Amino acid sequence: MTSVLFVCHSNSVCSPIAEALLNHLAADRYRVMSAGVQPVAIDANALAALNKLNVDTSGLESKGLDAVADEYFDIVVSLCEQAEAAAGAVPAERFMAWHFTDTPCCSETDASKLTQEIYERIKLLVLVQDRQEKTLW
Repeated sequence: MTSVLFVCHSNSVCSPIAEALLNHLAADRYRVMSAGVQPVAIDANALAALNKLNVDTSGLESKGLDAVADEYFDIVVSLCEQAEAAAGAVPAERFMAWHFTDTPCCSETDASKLTQEIYERIKLLVLVQDRQEKTLW
């Protein structure tokens, strides 16, 4: 099972969205967590955007990097520039930087757009990861 950590500055918008989406798409193949450099409560519009897509948000909570301090991940993904250095310091086999604006969503429309953008990246990650794990013979 591939372990993935999504990191953003506040763990209130981008990283919880990414965590919920990857769990929604492939919870059987991925152990997914999210964390923030300076966590605050998860944005209500981010939750609404996920719920609108019937993505399970139960158990989703904002947490800091200290909550994953003793973990090792196969993949760590930084979702904003402000979190890149901190995310890069987390022990992992691979590090990726996907830069989104990590600010509280102004509206449900903004949250829905951001959710779609993250969803497209998540689908690509799963596709590439699945292909890397399959052998030709």
